Amino acid sequence: MRSIVACVMIFCSVALMAQEQEPLKFSTDVNTVGTPTIVIVIDFSSAVRIDNAQFGTSLDFDIYSQKEKIFVSSSIVKSFIVNRTLQLTIQGATKAEIEMFVALSGSAYLSIENGLNVPFTDGTSLRFSSKDIESQSRGKIGLGTETRDMYFKAFGGEYAYANNSFGWGMTPKSESDIDKLELNAEFSFQQMYGFRKGKAGEQKPLVFYSKGRVSTSSKDSLNFLYIYPLNFDISGASEAQMMARLGVEGNQTFSSGRMAFNFSYEKLINNLVDFTYGNNRLRLKPIINLGGKIYKEFDNMRIGPDSENELSGQVYANLYYNIPVMNNYSIILESNAYYDFSEKINPDQKIRLNYSIALGIDLPKTPFKTLFKYKDGQVDVNNLADSNLTIGLLADLESLVGSSANR
Repeated sequence: MRSIVACVMIFCSVALMAQEQEPLKFSTDVNTVGTPTIVIVIDFSSAVRIDNAQFGTSLDFDIYSQKEKIFVSSSIVKSFIVNRTLQLTIQGATKAEIEMFVALSGSAYLSIENGLNVPFTDGTSLRFSSKDIESQSRGKIGLGTETRDMYFKAFGGEYAYANNSFGWGMTPKSESDIDKLELNAEFSFQQMYGFRKGKAGEQKPLVFYSKGRVSTSSKDSLNFLYIYPLNFDISGASEAQMMARLGVEGNQTFSSGRMAFNFSYEKLINNLVDFTYGNNRLRLKPIINLGGKIYKEFDNMRIGPDSENELSGQVYANLYYNIPVMNNYSIILESNAYYDFSEKINPDQKIRLNYSIALGIDLPKTPFKTLFKYKDGQVDVNNLADSNLTIGLLADLESLVGSSANR
């Protein structure tokens, strides 16, 4: 009789514990405080706080779809406890990975190799097997297009996020203007640092923007620096992004330099080519950037009667297109066409052009590409023509910074 009672008590206890383990709740959002991150919240529906001291170090979560990892580097996804929830942050992903996450949201799921044990401050705990986590999270952790757009806007827009990069390389002696091996670095960086209120009372991001090319040949006419501390999103209800920028532009030494007010219209257009040949590569759409600027020079390299600093303007059109090729190659096209209204700076009143063509080869399990890049044309800060061949490495800046920060 006693054994029967004991069995009944054990059965009731197990049943009670099973009832207390509520289904997991998932939500995905964007945190724009500090460096913007995508946050996946796992809610255990518990009235008791999670015991952070017993929880241990960061857990190794990955995000999959159809048994393929969405984020290649495991360091991109990090976990931490907030009161009664477990939160996963995604930081340092490439634009292609973010777009892949959006496209596969309906089938995306969390994976943790050894399951999940959640201790609470009252001494109780919940245990979830890896299969539990996968099945309960499947299709519930995805990133919607509105949340994605919010994330990109926190970095200054899709054009900014796609273009956020850092590359360094060398120009062989045979191609160098200084008749020796030339080292150079190119970068593009945009980052939100605050908010302002729009006309309708909505929060609009304030963004810092810088872009440039510098080298050991400081007088290389292809070198330039753009530094825009003030960038305002003026898009309103438009699907495209419109930005107003205020800052300085110049060559590497600022022997040609100017203050500039810049306004631009940035939009995705449909893909023009497909070189994937059936490989599972996400094809990012080309980005066009149309705009104009008003500038006031504070220094220039002109001599004679045209040496006076100008107050004038330009209109321009930019294209950025990252084309995946087969399984691990990329062709990166960039171009800038501009027209300067100043007769001193542009006496022929012609449209000027500069462009670059790069072949990238992905280095497995790293944020880097080996890059072979040819650049030709005129930079709008000095209007001097030149060409250059560079061999080096290119990294998506978000992946590079995110990987370093998460080590």
